[in-house]
Amino acid sequence: MSENDFYTPTDLDILRMENELLAFEVRFLKARGGSASSSGSSVSLSRLTNLEEAENDLVLLLRRLGKSPLGPMLRLGGGFREMERRYLSPDGGHASLPPAEQVAYLERAERDLVRLLGLLGRGPLGTALRRRPSFRTLEQRYL
Repeated sequence: MSENDFYTPTDLDILRMENELLAFEVRFLKARGGSASSSGSSVSLSRLTNLEEAENDLVLLLRRLGKSPLGPMLRLGGGFREMERRYLSPDGGHASLPPAEQVAYLERAERDLVRLLGLLGRGPLGTALRRRPSFRTLEQRYL
């Protein structure tokens, strides 16, 4: 059989699978009593899942941008370097935070994603990026 006879998932399919797995993990942790919402925070399970999906989308976007030809140019601005440090460093992530701080971390990740998408969507770069279905999907979801 040729290579074209097999289904290969797109980036969007992979992202959806990761998000479904993440949602399942959150439900599992909530059932065990280990999620941030069971420790005094009033964040609903669906909101927590959406925040974790936003963080996951931000991490994927930062990795992709960092590896692109735009990476060195984006790093000239301190904001992109700071986001890379915060979300891509080995010691980063919300899993190592106390439950009370996890929601604040995830909300900040969502705000950073919205800000980054807004910056990328401006001018001629935004026009070029909108040709990609994955970028359009992120814009529709968060902007």
